[in-house]
Amino acid sequence: MKKVLNCLLAVILSAISLAGCGAGRNAGGGDVQRLSQVEVYSADGNLLGIVTDEDTLLWFSGLDYTDISSDTDAEMDILERNTGNLKVLYTIITYKAPVAAYNDGNPEKLMELTVYEDSNIIKEQIAPETIKGGYVAEEFLTFYTTVSDEDKEFILSLAEIEK
Repeated sequence: MKKVLNCLLAVILSAISLAGCGAGRNAGGGDVQRLSQVEVYSADGNLLGIVTDEDTLLWFSGLDYTDISSDTDAEMDILERNTGNLKVLYTIITYKAPVAAYNDGNPEKLMELTVYEDSNIIKEQIAPETIKGGYVAEEFLTFYTTVSDEDKEFILSLAEIEK
């Protein structure tokens, strides 16, 4: 009897863990938490454009700017110091589609990117409201990284999109 209960428990736990593998996707296989819009602001806070085109949003969400080595604190400290002398070019705010059962339909702020002139350094600030169920200090939600020239060109092209 004990073996049967253990086998039954193992099957149930396996089913639960496998069901969780698709938790971030809808029935069509698309990412439920995908970007719904990107807003681009000038350094002085003027709205330059809003991106809602699905292809552009998918490309933006697929950017690979996670070239941080294993010594992330030291590397990010260096990048942060390097931004001190740089001029802010754009601020990009990304929003995702709400996934909660009870929501007002408005997109949820996901993160804010700061793009600097003459540099491939990007400052990424995760929106505190994306962390559900607790408080995380802003210093733990701010990251500095570099992007490739190709990715930087794409990011800069977002500012050319009309409002």
